[in-house]
Amino acid sequence: MYQWHWNIIWFYREALLRGAWVTVELCFLVLLAGTFLGLLFALLRRINHPLITFPVSIIIELFRQIPLLVVLVWLYYVLPSINIIMSGFTVAFIGLSLNLAAYVAETIRAGIESVPSGQTESAVALGYNKIMVMRKIILPQAFRKMLPNLMNLYINQIKLSSLASVVAVNEILHIGNIIISQTYRPLEVYTMVAIMYLIIIMPFVSISYLIERKLNLEKRII
Repeated sequence: MYQWHWNIIWFYREALLRGAWVTVELCFLVLLAGTFLGLLFALLRRINHPLITFPVSIIIELFRQIPLLVVLVWLYYVLPSINIIMSGFTVAFIGLSLNLAAYVAETIRAGIESVPSGQTESAVALGYNKIMVMRKIILPQAFRKMLPNLMNLYINQIKLSSLASVVAVNEILHIGNIIISQTYRPLEVYTMVAIMYLIIIMPFVSISYLIERKLNLEKRII
């Protein structure tokens, strides 16, 4: 019968906490950058000019179709061959941000298109320009509809941050693997790593549930 030795976790607690902080820092930056880029991509795709919409569409489709692990490995190992050298953290930040931005762009696009076009036409007739229509009428309505999907994307992206371990980022999983190589106690370490990821993700899950309940309640009232 397997004998659990949880004293290993206590002995390496500082290393695990440092890994957790790196994970939180990476996820925070990725969620900010990915959301901003996703919004930018979605708005650029609405510009009726092929020199703008075509490249943006290509970028979105590339990062939606290519597996994130392949993107990270390519950035980390191929770019140095052309004298572009970045740290593992920077590579993970760029790869994760572009991956999230591609999905956020599609979510925002769907949210914008769900707003009836008649509202845009009415606003233009009242003297609103396109920027004012987007900022004051379309985006507020679209945001409410796409918020649950955005929360799911954020939760999934936090899980995907574990892939940063393949490019030597000292996040939770990478630190856990180092500890396992020294102690040969994978069950205790991986269990603790799973618990720490759960602690990081649960606030987003709770917020997502609250948003869905509020939206469902508003639908019933309407």
